[in-house]
Amino acid sequence: MSRATANPKPVKFLLVDPPHRIWDILKAWVPSPGCLQLAAFLEDEFNLDFMDCTLNRRPWHDLEAKLRADRPDVVGISIGCTYFTYDGYNAAALVKDVLPDAVVVVGGAHPTLNAEECLAECPEIDFICMGEGELTMREFLRTVADGNPDFSRVKGLCYRGPDGRPVFTGKRELIEDLDTLPMPAYHLVDMEHPYIGLPSEGDRAFLVNFARGCGFRCKFCSESVFWERRWRGRSPELIGEELELLKKKYNRDTFYVGDNIFNFTRERGIGFIEEMKRRRLGQHFWLQSRADLVVRDEDLMPGFKEAGVYQFMIGVEYTKQETLDELNKQVSMETVERAMQILKRHGFMIMATLMIGHWDETKEDRERLFDFCTRYVNHFGLNVVTPLPGTEFYKEMKALGRIKDFDYRKFDYIQAVMPTREIDDLDKITELHLGMIRRFYWRPIELWRMFFSPNPILRHHHKYFMKYGFEVMMHEVFGRPLWTQDNYQTFESFLRERGRPIRGGFRGYEPDETVEL
Repeated sequence: MSRATANPKPVKFLLVDPPHRIWDILKAWVPSPGCLQLAAFLEDEFNLDFMDCTLNRRPWHDLEAKLRADRPDVVGISIGCTYFTYDGYNAAALVKDVLPDAVVVVGGAHPTLNAEECLAECPEIDFICMGEGELTMREFLRTVADGNPDFSRVKGLCYRGPDGRPVFTGKRELIEDLDTLPMPAYHLVDMEHPYIGLPSEGDRAFLVNFARGCGFRCKFCSESVFWERRWRGRSPELIGEELELLKKKYNRDTFYVGDNIFNFTRERGIGFIEEMKRRRLGQHFWLQSRADLVVRDEDLMPGFKEAGVYQFMIGVEYTKQETLDELNKQVSMETVERAMQILKRHGFMIMATLMIGHWDETKEDRERLFDFCTRYVNHFGLNVVTPLPGTEFYKEMKALGRIKDFDYRKFDYIQAVMPTREIDDLDKITELHLGMIRRFYWRPIELWRMFFSPNPILRHHHKYFMKYGFEVMMHEVFGRPLWTQDNYQTFESFLRERGRPIRGGFRGYEPDETVEL
């Protein structure tokens, strides 16, 4: 008899990605690859449903309605990044208000790396799924189904013990072979929803993930810590199967591949090239890599081009070697520049991820960074230095007293939460960041590329960002309204409309509604 039929009690499990505010510059949303993968792994054994609330017409109201109608036994809540922490807390509060006996489990990088804080801040959270979710959640739900109240044997959990202190049940080993996982559960979302896509890359663009983790040790990266500084990838054959499904069933032809490092091994790069050439799907790919691995795989670049790769994203971060060394990037600027030259020579678009707002940063440092990018970069991925909780960088910055704002809604890589030695005003750093982006895209050469580049994706990309920049300018100068997410609502506003408070005067975990995002 299968384990699924042996369960004495069918567990109703609702997996929730809470309502989120979409970034204005993106004007779009992509369902969480982690949620879709977890749902696919669990749906054959349990009575599972998935709700991506950001796609709902009235997200908080619809979530409440689903809780009342379906009455799930267990609700899993995704907190995909630090920026979404309060959304997850608010969802947990709503679940417990509607279904006091339901079990609330949260997962994701932020709660995993900050489990004690999450349990202390949000009493509505019963359990935290630490790290990779598939095996832990399967065993957890089986334990619930068996009516066994002892979760201490389920590795990979954190919860409050009888004395209120956090109990960690022990480390859950990672899944060694990602090919053992099923295809992500794309059928559980409306793939034709008008919000789903990546409009900067094309009309049918989408996000996919084919690997987990990274083998490097950059101090600022939460992904590296979350995945235990290991890299695991799916085979090229299964990558090809998933891409063929997305092409034939959902007509998706352009992809941002979210793997932290796509070509972590040469064998994977070679296999991907061969698979794409064999299948001839006519798809286009934006891959992430590192400068040293681009240099290592220089001979594979023509193959990547033939396979449909149009852009590489490289974590340049900064152009001052001393700062790169402090961040433990383990790469030299000489290698970065050589990688840029290789990618340019083979006709790839280049996106550089960059950070400003370092403690010892000067105006001259920012100018050197800007000048370097004008020579090589097509997509100026400039961020503000953000100390993500749970990383070595966060611990260092907190110990030094440099983090001045702990409102997680500002941990979005756009708003500064730390000063520099020269600039104490956080708003000024945020303004410098936005000013550098405008300055980059409004250069005459970028205007020329918008109309005359032989690369159609580059033309589309530049038109998209130029249009956004023009909209921002018209807003700032003439007060013309910007694009707004027509279904977004703060939790506090939802509670006012609802007309029923949660535990007295509770207004939600967002500190207030005044933060300008």
